[in-house]
Amino acid sequence: MAYSKEIYERALTEIKKRRADAERAAEIRCAELEEKCPDLKYINEKLAGTGAALVRAFSASPEDAAKILKELHRDNAALNKEKKEILSAMGLPSDYLQVHYTCEKCNDTGFYEERDDKKGVSYGTKLCSCHIDLLKNLASEEMSLQTPLELSSFDDFDLSFYKDDRETLEQMKYIFKTCVSYSQNFDLESPSLLFYGRTGLGKTHLSLSIANEVIKKGYNVIYGSVNNFFAKIEYEKFSKGNDTYTLDLLCDADLLILDDLGMEFATSFTNSALYTIINTRICKNLPTVISTNLSPDELRDKYHESIVSRIVGTFETLEFLGKDVRQSSN
Repeated sequence: MAYSKEIYERALTEIKKRRADAERAAEIRCAELEEKCPDLKYINEKLAGTGAALVRAFSASPEDAAKILKELHRDNAALNKEKKEILSAMGLPSDYLQVHYTCEKCNDTGFYEERDDKKGVSYGTKLCSCHIDLLKNLASEEMSLQTPLELSSFDDFDLSFYKDDRETLEQMKYIFKTCVSYSQNFDLESPSLLFYGRTGLGKTHLSLSIANEVIKKGYNVIYGSVNNFFAKIEYEKFSKGNDTYTLDLLCDADLLILDDLGMEFATSFTNSALYTIINTRICKNLPTVISTNLSPDELRDKYHESIVSRIVGTFETLEFLGKDVRQSSN
């Protein structure tokens, strides 16, 4: 999908930083060892002179070039063997002095050459998966920028608000444990969840808590109200020349959390957008969490059956019970 220029620039800046940090770390490791072991410094200096030797080989006659290259290969092999022996004697792995890039596929450049070595064919330079993941994460952060994720966690979810009724307390204990387990075991094959119940029962709190924990596991999460998302989607379509930036992000996020479904002003456009989001994510087997004040029957009254059947029929449904915790705390 297409990302904003700012997102691309931020991603490239981060990738360049990763590469620079990895190379700097290797330089520090090398300098520290060379100070302890002068022989290692001598070996590294000899190996660094390989470039000059290659220049001489290319400017020499074919016979002399072959001789120089053969000697160079022999000498380098001996030097590398001696280096490995020194590292081994110091209890270090043979690749200790090499640059350890974050991504071995592209060596922290963000791009790689796609090849078929058997056929000897190159398919050109491609965007690396690490680059794509970074773009998605940055875009998700930007989309959820106004969401107070840090204000909610499982640690401050107070079950004592539901203690007045035994049935309610047991139901909310079950929901709480389900949400904690969901976040702890989250992966891209996790089921989708539907939170429903009257306002002020903790749906948003537990949704944000899930988002916090899933983000810590390294997944990209988009969280926001349905009303705000639809406003962005509508603006991009009709004011920015049929742009699908937000819609694509919502369809592709590792975890999408839609808050306050049913509070938006329903139109044929919003219904179409909602269907696209839900159906696309189901087809891609991507998990979604939806919170709503509407019961399944009330959802059927508001939305087309094609939408409700996909939510109620495929999501794990959790009914929130009790009194408005915000009123109870006053």
